[in-house]
Amino acid sequence: MIYKVSYVVVGGEYPGAIVNRETPPQAGEVVELGGQQFEVVEVTDLVPPQGDFAYLHVVLRPAKK
Repeated sequence: MIYKVSYVVVGGEYPGAIVNRETPPQAGEVVELGGQQFEVVEVTDLVPPQGDFAYLHVVLRPAKK
C-alpha cells in the first residue's frame, strides 16, 4: 500500500508537503520536512483507500528540542 500524505503544520510557518510513504504515519511520530523536525499530532483519512493507495491528512507541530 502507498500512503499519499498531506502534511499541514500548525501555525502556518512551514508550507507543509505532500509525500508518498510505504507506512502510515502515527500520532507522536517525528517526521523531517525541509531539514526541520515535526511531531505528528493527528492523522485523518481523506477518502477510503482506493486500490493500492490510501490518502491521509496529517497535522504536525514543530518537534520539541
